[in-house]
Amino acid sequence: MLQRPGNINGLLDQLEEKSRQNPADLDLLQRLSRLYMRHGNNSGAETVIEKILKSDPDNAQVMVELADCQIRRGAYDDATYNIERALELKPGMTSAFIAMSRLYEAQGCVEKQVSFMMRAANASPDKIDIRLSLAEMLKRYGDVGGAIAQYKLILEQQSDLEAALFSLGTLQLRQNSVVEAVSCFRTIISNNPGAFDAHFNLGSCYFRQRKYQMAAEHFRRSQRQPDLAQRSMYLMAQCYLKQHEYDQAIVSLEKLLELDENNVSYLKSLAEAYEAAGEIDMARDVYRRLVMVAPERPEFMVRLASLTIELGEHDKAEKALDQLFRLHPGHVEGHRILGDLYAGRGDFRSAIEEYRRTLMINENNANVFNSLARVYKALGNTEEEQQALKRAADLGCENPEMLLRLGQLERKLRMPSSLDRFRRITELVPDSNCAREAEYFIRHKAA
Repeated sequence: MLQRPGNINGLLDQLEEKSRQNPADLDLLQRLSRLYMRHGNNSGAETVIEKILKSDPDNAQVMVELADCQIRRGAYDDATYNIERALELKPGMTSAFIAMSRLYEAQGCVEKQVSFMMRAANASPDKIDIRLSLAEMLKRYGDVGGAIAQYKLILEQQSDLEAALFSLGTLQLRQNSVVEAVSCFRTIISNNPGAFDAHFNLGSCYFRQRKYQMAAEHFRRSQRQPDLAQRSMYLMAQCYLKQHEYDQAIVSLEKLLELDENNVSYLKSLAEAYEAAGEIDMARDVYRRLVMVAPERPEFMVRLASLTIELGEHDKAEKALDQLFRLHPGHVEGHRILGDLYAGRGDFRSAIEEYRRTLMINENNANVFNSLARVYKALGNTEEEQQALKRAADLGCENPEMLLRLGQLERKLRMPSSLDRFRRITELVPDSNCAREAEYFIRHKAA
């Protein structure tokens, strides 16, 4: 009787000794050959299998195991012969189909590899692990529809199998079948609340559905898995931004920056959070860091210049624009901001000239027309202001404050289109102060 070994080497030593004492024990020899295979001793396994076949030449299972050894050393013709012999003896033999699939995989024939694995799964429908391997194979080779079909067949037999549910959910999420994916991940979590990767994917589903509060809760839980912690916290911060919970977003992003201080995505989101919260000076400081970390990204220099103008720091804005044009000559948005700088200094003539030069490069830039309108407003030129705002609106700009100003100007100029501007504001932001002002003008006209 075999003694309990301390490890696989101990078991191997025992089997070798036992087989020397009992050379006719075929079961013992087969166990030894399989152990050699597990141990990576392919030649040893093949030698033992050939001994077995001398005593039992019609042992189909051992023929398949010999074929596996031959596949490993590249003897594909010998492997094919042994598998075909096994199938002659036992038609529909599952392990032979699997071995043939491995043979074609080694030869790089994907179509036949998949075909034989499918035959193996159909030959043993009760063996879920075979169909799971087939599904993973189809997913690996890009047959998403086929993989989904196999996972569904598996779940018909075992509805709570986590591996199948997770893979099916990720594929459905990839295909944007979000409702179906949600069902898979919720089932996993109901059976295993500690499945943090399922929490992460469920959070991703809810994020796509714009259910940000629910998404944030699942991202919070998935942070417990170390390799998901930073991604989860970042996406949780995005949820807070979407819900206008700027303080929580800022706290989360600052924690992330303690872990990776020069991460561009974290810095960019933090700057946006500060802007949304009205902390313009804090946003400016973050954009200053972004310019240092990612000088190849001109949008950060543009935003830094824009914020410094808003804060009245014109000299600093000029330095930021100088750096922009030095690294990115002719940057169109930069020239628009340069126009804003002139306007901020009261040099309206230079501002108008800069805006017009920018429009010569891109005549469909709505932001430039908005900037022109602000200059004409400062100059008291109502008609030019109205024309600039109308051009911005025609280009698709639907900023409520801009539309309100345009409606007021058109009303002053007795243009019937003013009512359309006011109505559009009430559609875009029905609960805002802009909408309330617009409703006043609509009621006044009706009266």
